[in-house]
Amino acid sequence: MAERLTDDQVQGLLTMLKKDTTVDAKVQYVTAVKSGIKQHNVPDSCVAPLFDGLRQASTAQHAALVNAGFTALNHLLTRLSRQEPKYLHREAKQTLPLIVEKMGDQKDKFRTLAIQAMATMYAHVPADAERLIRNTAMVGKNSRAKEASLQWLLQVRIVLIGTLFL
Repeated sequence: MAERLTDDQVQGLLTMLKKDTTVDAKVQYVTAVKSGIKQHNVPDSCVAPLFDGLRQASTAQHAALVNAGFTALNHLLTRLSRQEPKYLHREAKQTLPLIVEKMGDQKDKFRTLAIQAMATMYAHVPADAERLIRNTAMVGKNSRAKEASLQWLLQVRIVLIGTLFL
């Protein structure tokens, strides 16, 4: 399914995630969708349901599905930041809390992906991203989230300083 995503494929993703099928089948479907995101622009009609599906996968009970879903979500954020950033504005309210949650995850990979995702979102919705980091991650009880938010802050500041000297 490395071809351009269609409405049917995205609806298939939503249906697959709700079905009582094997985790492996769900992971394969999410991975195929991720390939479509990486290689082609995402059609406008697919953006909202795609966000819904990938957020569902990213909060699943199975680690393999979470990995596939959150990785695909990160690729979607990157794709849309180049293709059509207005969708990042529309989806920020539902997506930023998930990213902050992943900043406190036990797995280093998810924390790293979350920092990258937050940096992508910050470029397009800086006030919302910063407010959520400041009011949730930095003041919460999760020490991993605090550490990841400080890493994110350092990353953002380095980028800002770098742009001042260009």
